[in-house]
Amino acid sequence: MLINNIKHFFNDRETRLAYIIHGTAAETGTVGLVTAPVPGDRFILGALQIQMIIEIAGEFGVSIDKSAAMALFESQIATVLGREMAGQATKYIPGPGNAVNGITAVSVTETIGWATADYYRKKN
Repeated sequence: MLINNIKHFFNDRETRLAYIIHGTAAETGTVGLVTAPVPGDRFILGALQIQMIIEIAGEFGVSIDKSAAMALFESQIATVLGREMAGQATKYIPGPGNAVNGITAVSVTETIGWATADYYRKKN
């Protein structure tokens, strides 16, 4: 991930969090746009989102493994499940389905990212 190499140029945590979340959203949006008709693209998107959760936890000085990140991911995905389902329903329409899948991936990633950041802000 390019995020790991560039985020260190920013001094304050909020800017780094924004960079991590927006950068991951851009990655998932691209993957969603390109892989819309591919069954199982959710696994690629989920892997990127779990890595984002690990990076966000690291910004708060918390070291978590993939299983802990997955648990946090699962608890937060329920809040965006409706948006995810709408994206899944249209993803197989060539052209517009690709756009909807990309936009859905971005919005879900942004929501999960900021919810994770809020979770760790409240813990500290």
